[in-house]
Amino acid sequence: MAEQSSLAITVEFSGGLEMLFSDKRHHSLSIPAVTPEGKPANIAYLIDHLCQNVMQDSRKDLFVLDNHLYVSSPSSS
Repeated sequence: MAEQSSLAITVEFSGGLEMLFSDKRHHSLSIPAVTPEGKPANIAYLIDHLCQNVMQDSRKDLFVLDNHLYVSSPSSS
């Protein structure tokens, strides 16, 4: 069985988003380079990994909405 390669990643949260991740701004993690479906890991896979393995807060909907990254931008007046 071949050794599975992984990606070393550091993510940083700010603007209050760190509250969803145990009040930590920086997280260093390692994710598989290939998804369980055999595709290369991408940002969607990283977000899912963060939600499943790093996020301790139950308010996932503040980070992801309908399987898309939730981005709140200031409204222009």
